[in-house]
Amino acid sequence: MKRKTLRVFATAMVLSLTAGLFAGCGSGNNQGNSGSSQGGGTAESTASAGGSGDVSGKDTLVIVTANETPSVTTNLHNAVAGDYLNRMTHNCLFYMDEDMAVQPDLVESYENPSDTEWVFKLKQGVKFHNGEELKAADVKASLELCKTSPEVSQYGQSTGTIEVIDDYTVKITTDGPQSGLLIDLCHHGNAILPAALIESGHDFNKEPIGTGPYKLTAWNKGESLEFEAFSDYFKGEPPIKKVIWKIIPEGSSRTMALEAGEADLIVEVENTDLSRLTDNSSVTVFNESSTAHNFMMINNERAPFDNINFRRAIAAAIDKNAIIQVALNGAGSVADSMVPDCFPGTTNEGAPTYDVEQAKAYFAESGLNPADCGFALICSDDTKLRVGQVIQSSLKENLGIDITLESMDLATYLDVTATGDYDAAIGGYTSNSLLSYAQGVYHSASIGSSNKTRTNEPEIDAMIEKIQATVDQAENEKLVTEFNLAINELCPQVPLYMRNNVRAYNSGLAGFNLNAGGNTYYDWMSWGN
Repeated sequence: MKRKTLRVFATAMVLSLTAGLFAGCGSGNNQGNSGSSQGGGTAESTASAGGSGDVSGKDTLVIVTANETPSVTTNLHNAVAGDYLNRMTHNCLFYMDEDMAVQPDLVESYENPSDTEWVFKLKQGVKFHNGEELKAADVKASLELCKTSPEVSQYGQSTGTIEVIDDYTVKITTDGPQSGLLIDLCHHGNAILPAALIESGHDFNKEPIGTGPYKLTAWNKGESLEFEAFSDYFKGEPPIKKVIWKIIPEGSSRTMALEAGEADLIVEVENTDLSRLTDNSSVTVFNESSTAHNFMMINNERAPFDNINFRRAIAAAIDKNAIIQVALNGAGSVADSMVPDCFPGTTNEGAPTYDVEQAKAYFAESGLNPADCGFALICSDDTKLRVGQVIQSSLKENLGIDITLESMDLATYLDVTATGDYDAAIGGYTSNSLLSYAQGVYHSASIGSSNKTRTNEPEIDAMIEKIQATVDQAENEKLVTEFNLAINELCPQVPLYMRNNVRAYNSGLAGFNLNAGGNTYYDWMSWGN
């Protein structure tokens, strides 16, 4: 399979940083949006049937995943496992296409009359799952809900004041220029819900109501989630009528389920089975670069992690190439920078790299005793546990530091790391832009949510806010570099690797799609050609 590069992000960033281009994009993307929704992705990511047996008459897609979502709401989580499901049941005003370009979704057209004014015309006749038509009041209520929900509020900072002009027109007046507005409007935290249900206190975790291509019909906690196609979906009823997500934490069991025909698609492919699946003529393996930045999160509020030289010492002491081979079976690349290095303006300069002698020098500067520096490292799945084993070995061999590995399910891991009740954990963050990554991972406003290191530096906050307010592309990239250099120097966490997007699926499944940010649109898929 041809491997995509990450040059697509340059296009995405131009779109997100230049208000004038957004306005031009808005008038011309409607046709592209409808075409994308009916298509099956590019030739590079579309499965070719072969060796998969007879799939005629098949109307169910069974997906196996390692992690159960903590919530099916759109505003009470910022978990990748939940985002997968939110995109089945909900729509946002915009979405990110396969090339990571912003495209209108619920928006028919839009204009940007000034640096701070945005006027959106909504598509008419869009139905919620309860049969009600989507109106501008629903957009206003949903975007305001995002602002007040701690888990996703970072994606509501850019939306400023939201006004209902008429039933199908919404105006947003931002607090100064906002370079990431349209990208924020793609996030599940800004998915559109019925205003009346928001006001009434409806339990969206029990019964999610959106406009998406599928409706949740059952959630068997710890086992599966079941969805059925929404017949009144505004882009047309999906070809696949039922989708079942099965929770299978153990990697080899997911592989065997696919091989036995008990599953059709694996989301988290067991890396040790990658070669085996690639050699299976009944299976198609998708393995391409992504924006997923993976790291060892360390609680900067706790000793010894409050010591910058200790942080830099452990960052330089870990053999990341060993992690790529042992934990990922080669399906990734080393990350040294504190941010994903795939976005314009990013740099590795100033970030610690694997260098044992330098690690020992940093540790000597810290003034700490190895015997006093042991800590517990949380690992929430099999891959992270293998990562943890390499880290454990590296720190013991290179610095004499003993650490223990603690296994934990995803929901518990998300809770304890958000509250700060932990030492260290293997984590990751997938983003559609450098700005959204910086806001989520390092801005102090995200402490208690996705800022797991609890980084709280006014200068860092100010840099992020300046990036957000700068729409000129060249100037924005300069600010990104300045921020990147500063956060590399601070070293608030230990970058480990950029993970590839890897999926394995029945070769009879047509229309498979997955962009570098991890978004898949299941209504584009069908059985057979």
